[in-house]
Amino acid sequence: MSVRGKRVAAIGLALVTLAACGSNPKPEATVTLNWYVGPDRIDAQALATSCNTADYRIAVKELPTDVDERHQTLVRRLVAKDTSIDLLSLDSAFTAEFAEAQFLAPVPEDLIPEYSKDIAPAALQAATYEDALVVAPWWFDPQLLWYRGKVAERAGLDTTKAVSWDALIAGAQRLGLTVQIDDPDGSGLSEWLNALIAGSGGELIAGTGRSAQVGLDSDAGRAAAGVVKFYNDANVGPGPSRNALEAFAAPTGGFLLAPSSVISDPALAGVAADMGWAPYPMSGTTSVAPLAGIGLAVPLYATQTDLSYKAISCLTGPSAMRAIMSSAGHSSSRLTTYDDPALGTTFPMALVTKAAVMSGRAVPMTPHWNLVRSAIDDSWLPLTGVNDDTPKDSQRIVTARLRGDLP
Repeated sequence: MSVRGKRVAAIGLALVTLAACGSNPKPEATVTLNWYVGPDRIDAQALATSCNTADYRIAVKELPTDVDERHQTLVRRLVAKDTSIDLLSLDSAFTAEFAEAQFLAPVPEDLIPEYSKDIAPAALQAATYEDALVVAPWWFDPQLLWYRGKVAERAGLDTTKAVSWDALIAGAQRLGLTVQIDDPDGSGLSEWLNALIAGSGGELIAGTGRSAQVGLDSDAGRAAAGVVKFYNDANVGPGPSRNALEAFAAPTGGFLLAPSSVISDPALAGVAADMGWAPYPMSGTTSVAPLAGIGLAVPLYATQTDLSYKAISCLTGPSAMRAIMSSAGHSSSRLTTYDDPALGTTFPMALVTKAAVMSGRAVPMTPHWNLVRSAIDDSWLPLTGVNDDTPKDSQRIVTARLRGDLP
């Protein structure tokens, strides 16, 4: 399979379809809703404009790209009861923490069925905390295995099904090509380990509280460390990297682990027409792709809650979800979008992506995930230091951070 250069025409078509989502902005619209968005690949301004009405207009504001900076910015402003944030694109990894901290306005009861209908189970779980829907599911990207031209065939890989990490790494090493892992915001290592452990039948974190069980010092954790060590020893890439896309587009680039939306990234414009895709590699006997997405939320101290939820209903509607998939390659959390004939050839990864959304794994829904993520970075980086003792050592560090122990 390859993209064959169809995505440029798709972008224009997708943005035209957005007109059905809402009316054009009218002069009498006096309320401005500030929508804070993270590093999505969507055209947020086009989506906002399509959802403007006579009652409100949406102004797009950008959040920092780096995951730590984005987290700190939001926490600081929400703790201060900032009333200037009307809509928020919230990382699925932050949802439990922000819900536990009571930063989010309750989702109106009459909108819960609308926001929950036909949502992929993992996406619905990532939007739910303590049995309550706390954000409206939006996009939810799985990572795929991307490759250039015929390199997969030359490496002896059957891309009609998931290949093993061992086969992928060995094949790339034999060809002298790299296996890049996209990590644009600094959360890539923990997402990678979470998926590797899940693929081997384990759980990185089980439970939501301070006494949650950590599953690093386990057979699944040791299997994950084996993949990381083999990858590093084979010298096929630096691990999760902010420069992965540029390296993949370089002459020695062969394979890339990245979300479905990576196909729309300008850094890959020169090679996009020659890119193919396959399911995420197997750890153990199962392909479990990392899942990460965005839910749309209203902060507790927003002043125009009713209008904010009207905007969210538009942004999560069928026209907007088609546009997100067609123009940006983000994967809809709503399963019926994948079967929409209007997508046509504009989202050719639909079969593989939909299966990955159903079988993949998001990071654990714990309000302490930010502590876990930082502890993993501290105990697994640099990758050159990963060895047989790493899972046990990391288990101790992660457990201590969860409990709130001082370093």
